[in-house]
Amino acid sequence: MGKVTTDSGFLQWFYEASPYIRMHRGKTFVVCVPGEAIDSATAIEQVLRDIAGISCLGIRVVLVHGLGPQIEACLDGHPSQYLSDISPEGFRVTDDQAIACVEQQAGRVRLKLESRLSRALAGLAPAGINIRVSSGNFVTARPYGIHGGIDFCHTGIVRRVDDDAVRHQLDTGAVVLVSPVGFSSSGEIFNLSCREVAGACASALCADKLIMLTGRAVISDSRRRLLRQLTGHEARELLHGRRRLDDATRRLLDVSVQAVNAGVRRVHVVRWAVPGAIVQELFTRDGVGTLISAEPFDTIRTAQLEDIAGILQVIQPLEDSGVLVRRQRRRLELEIDHFLVAVRDGAVIGCAAVYPYSKAGMAELACLAMAPAYQGSGSGDRLLDAAQQYAAEAGIRQMFVLTTQAAHWFQEHGFSAARIDDLPIARRRLYNYQRKSRIFLKDL
Repeated sequence: MGKVTTDSGFLQWFYEASPYIRMHRGKTFVVCVPGEAIDSATAIEQVLRDIAGISCLGIRVVLVHGLGPQIEACLDGHPSQYLSDISPEGFRVTDDQAIACVEQQAGRVRLKLESRLSRALAGLAPAGINIRVSSGNFVTARPYGIHGGIDFCHTGIVRRVDDDAVRHQLDTGAVVLVSPVGFSSSGEIFNLSCREVAGACASALCADKLIMLTGRAVISDSRRRLLRQLTGHEARELLHGRRRLDDATRRLLDVSVQAVNAGVRRVHVVRWAVPGAIVQELFTRDGVGTLISAEPFDTIRTAQLEDIAGILQVIQPLEDSGVLVRRQRRRLELEIDHFLVAVRDGAVIGCAAVYPYSKAGMAELACLAMAPAYQGSGSGDRLLDAAQQYAAEAGIRQMFVLTTQAAHWFQEHGFSAARIDDLPIARRRLYNYQRKSRIFLKDL
């Protein structure tokens, strides 16, 4: 028997991913892969490997692909017309030559994806593990029509998705492959936007997630820093605000907002060039892209007994280093009503306790801690703000804190140096002279 070795990095990832593996099993995810990703041999292999992998974990996957670059290559110099000023969706004017290319390339790309998906796990999975792919005429469409005096010819928009047929195929364990092509009741073929098709599929299926893969377009703030999460309301404000957005980002936001409004709980916008982008986004707490959700991803709330294990995990490193006084589980159980917790995707990432001394009109801020991965992220600032608001709403006029190593941080947040005599009498009696903690006070 060969020697068994362990990779601590893999084990740590696996333990962190395990709750997500369980949570995602049986859920329906719609993944939109643009034509640019399909033209990148390295990217499409990785994307399809991700899709095959999550399908093996019991996730029901609908894969919607794009055709833009493939149609351009097929046209071979025939002029293409995109009228973004008339069509905010960025639709192509699909003339007779273009629709012929759509038909040709839709079939070619579909066969290419089916072939590669069937062997995506070759050499990685046991023999006999195959990914089945199902495709069909799931999308009914109608003409986009004439806008601004321009006839968009064979360009269409989604009228409906045959969600029953898609669900039937998903029930068999197949990955459902949907091309950006729609059909009318009379048999006419329309060229569709893959983003619109993906959004329509997610909405019709009440999908748990819509995953939009993107090339260069990302959702960032005014300083070009990636926005990690937005609520649907925040995304809508960004879309309709004064800030200038490029067309690609605007379309991503538009589809995302529509999907969230239609009941899709979470939309993920992820760059397809990131290795293992889908797996990293789905099975790590922070992901690698932008999450747009119906409800806030991060919340701060009063703690409950079931949060104790998470609180202990957060404070243990600080207790081990002597920054915090060690607290036993029994003490936490008795004092849990005094705690607030910062929660990300269901996991406790920070905590703070507020102990009131009502007769003195004061409260102590204690056990303020963030998990190492979130220190310096601004989450600690938000937790402090929440603790101060919590105390103020309880009629507290002043908040004090005792610290050995965070004096500068508290001063930066409006606390001033104080003396032992400034503490409530009951708290003076508990002061630990061996720790020599510094005292800071703030008016609320």
